[in-house]
Amino acid sequence: MGEEISFPFPFPPYDVQKEFMKELYSVLQNKKVGIFESPTGTGKSLSIICGALKWLKDFQENKKAELQNILKENCEDTEDDWFNNFLKKQEKAFKVEDAKKELKILNEYEERINDLRLKFKTKKASFVLDTHNSKRRKYENTAEDNKIIDEDLLLDVLQDEDEKDDCKEEKTHVLKIYYSSRTHSQLAQFLGEIKRSPYRDLITVTALGSRANYCINEAVSKLKNLSLINDQCVELQRKKATSKKCCPFIKNLSDMQDSILSSVKDIEEIVHMGKELLSCPYYASRNVIPDVELVVLPYNILMHKATRDAYGIVLKNNVLIIDEAHNLVEAINGMYSAEITGLCLLQSIWQIDAYFKQYNTRLSQKNVRFTKLLISVLNSFLGYVKSSNSISNSDKSSSCISNLDKSSSSISNSDSRMMSCYEFISSCGVSHVNFFELVKFCEDSLIGNKLHRFTSARVAKGISPMDDQNKKTELPEISPTTAYLSQLKEKKSSVAKEAIVENKHEYKEQYKPSAFFTFIHFLKTLTFPTEYGRVLFNKASTVQKSSLKFLHLNPAAHFQEIIQEARSVVVAGGTMQPISEFVDQLFMPAGVPKERISFFSCGHVIPSENLLAIGIETGPCGSMLDFTFKSRQLPQTVKEVGSVLLNICNSVQGGIVCFLPSYNYEEFIYKELKKSKILDSIAKRKKIFREPKFSSDVDRILSDYAKSISLACSSNSGSSTCTGSLLFSIVGGKMSEGINFSDDLGRCVIMVGLPYPNKFSVELKEKMSYLNQKGVSLNIKNAGDIYYNNLCMKAVNQSIGRAIRHKNDYAAIVLLDYRYNTSVVKDSLPSWISKSFTFHQKFGPAFFALRKFFAVQNNTTVKKT
Repeated sequence: MGEEISFPFPFPPYDVQKEFMKELYSVLQNKKVGIFESPTGTGKSLSIICGALKWLKDFQENKKAELQNILKENCEDTEDDWFNNFLKKQEKAFKVEDAKKELKILNEYEERINDLRLKFKTKKASFVLDTHNSKRRKYENTAEDNKIIDEDLLLDVLQDEDEKDDCKEEKTHVLKIYYSSRTHSQLAQFLGEIKRSPYRDLITVTALGSRANYCINEAVSKLKNLSLINDQCVELQRKKATSKKCCPFIKNLSDMQDSILSSVKDIEEIVHMGKELLSCPYYASRNVIPDVELVVLPYNILMHKATRDAYGIVLKNNVLIIDEAHNLVEAINGMYSAEITGLCLLQSIWQIDAYFKQYNTRLSQKNVRFTKLLISVLNSFLGYVKSSNSISNSDKSSSCISNLDKSSSSISNSDSRMMSCYEFISSCGVSHVNFFELVKFCEDSLIGNKLHRFTSARVAKGISPMDDQNKKTELPEISPTTAYLSQLKEKKSSVAKEAIVENKHEYKEQYKPSAFFTFIHFLKTLTFPTEYGRVLFNKASTVQKSSLKFLHLNPAAHFQEIIQEARSVVVAGGTMQPISEFVDQLFMPAGVPKERISFFSCGHVIPSENLLAIGIETGPCGSMLDFTFKSRQLPQTVKEVGSVLLNICNSVQGGIVCFLPSYNYEEFIYKELKKSKILDSIAKRKKIFREPKFSSDVDRILSDYAKSISLACSSNSGSSTCTGSLLFSIVGGKMSEGINFSDDLGRCVIMVGLPYPNKFSVELKEKMSYLNQKGVSLNIKNAGDIYYNNLCMKAVNQSIGRAIRHKNDYAAIVLLDYRYNTSVVKDSLPSWISKSFTFHQKFGPAFFALRKFFAVQNNTTVKKT
């Protein structure tokens, strides 16, 4: 940018925010791909809003000026001899006509939005009153509405493709920005920031969500399962408008759409308005996409092509901003991966088999053919699981006898097998099946929804598809070896019967009428190009517990269209290091040249003296802090952990969060420190909390942790009583992301070791092997090892970034492991931490620096008060 740009802001921005907005403006203007790192607490959301919307408004003004200049030049033309050439005159005439049309569209759009804002601003009170008095009523579902009729369960007559195309209507889209984040709560926060910004009355916005978020038809929303809700909604749209079965909320959407365009509204406000107007929030928010300048939506809508197309999202020449993007690669792979258990296959077979027996004479020939094919494929998959799960080795059989002697209801023999999709399909004997046609049939016929409703109705009557199978086999299949051993050892017959009863009880608890949706999702993965993924067979103790898992390995395959279509793509987050993940796995494989990629990382808003980041090689007792798998459980290593914690807890007032690599290691450390009485010594100064294994307990633990710190810090800091709390947390657990340990909640964050994943995992080995092969073509050496290191450092960065949350905050970050002194690790830390990072070979100097840091901070705090 040649000239300095002024960015409207609700308050004087920090220097880092100015730098962020300036760089963002430049990336959008020059059609680049940007990676933006801005630590939490630096006002990233407002920087994105004011930087991006400033560019958008400038672009709109420049575009109008450009069009007006074209028309002006046409009016001022003189008949010079060289310009009288017919072809040039014709070309300019077309250009002028296009400019007139485009300018007319822009002016009409601007007038329409201004009229809507004026209408809803001046008549808001009367509109609300009219809505409350004359429009609002409660839609009640009668018994007739909820009654399931046989005709409703029949598979729909499939529509020809050309008929579907005739129904499509192309709409003109205004230039827009798509803003995407992971969760609806993050989107709600972003919309809240827009309302605080100078652009709140200057921008048109729609917030997209799933039917589960938006549906106000209780007969549909009560289904809970998202696939069921989607299918039921689609089926209701197929009903004639005059039919009682048609959704009553799909009509009269115009008022609601106009209201969405008139002002910024979040999902809750749109849902509330839908209930007031008796209009569908889901379709209203979708229908206005062409007319809005900013679309706010979650990852799963944006990154999944089929969903993106269904919503009518057009990325071409528009801007895409992806926030909280540190796990973007895993998110894309997860969307296109799938897993199905043997139990789910069994349930799916029972469902479709019972359904087909009842309705086969009433189905069309085409529906019969595809239903039979689905049954055949299901049986083939189950047959593969059964054959792969069988145990023929006599040594394994003998080991199972001892397991039965211990009254085990299953056989302890875990195994896994990785294969290509083609190898899996061939092994199942379904190479002749066209999975594209089969998936299309499932989607068009809504068979998943039909089977769920059919099964649910039977279960409600006390009948289950399982009953049909029980006529042949009294119980669900258990491990063949268990059955064999129970016959071989008559004296163990009572144990075997108990095992069968246990398996039957487990089956009843896990039975889900919606199992077929899982099967459909797994089928879809088999339509991907075979080089994009692998099928993993996970062998378990029983057929029911064994599973088939499709692992997606190439996120760039689904990101390529996004990159190619969009004018500019920006990925942003608090901790984006290591950025090689985005460059090597997303951008370069998608065809983005390195010169088009821009990386921006800003410092924190806190003064440099408010952060202490140290690494330590040896503990207080002089032993190496080595947390590799072979050394982390050694007595001297455990003793050093306890000594470090005790010294820090005695010196730091407030909250201390200690991150450990896994739940198992946290359990081990806690028990060993308890046994050695070190925890008792720590408990004299700090109340000890542990991260719970169940999400339902997280809020309670955090509340108790905060209360303990509040009480301790409000008392005399010099007293010998409790000075705060110590929280044992897990890297990648429930408290390593999305939870702020600001101020006294996190004065010190301790990272124990480096949380490298299990390198011998079948899935990880396959992923690394795949990346190494792809890296050769992209001139990337050791791409698999880079990915392995990135997995670890991303987890570290997310955990240690929990402490500093605002400009007046201060905290110490302590990294325990000799490997934190390597360049690979240090280069992967966020820039705002690495700038302050120092590594100490011995504990003494590190502890001195820690005590000095808090002494200075405590004195500063006292002076301020």
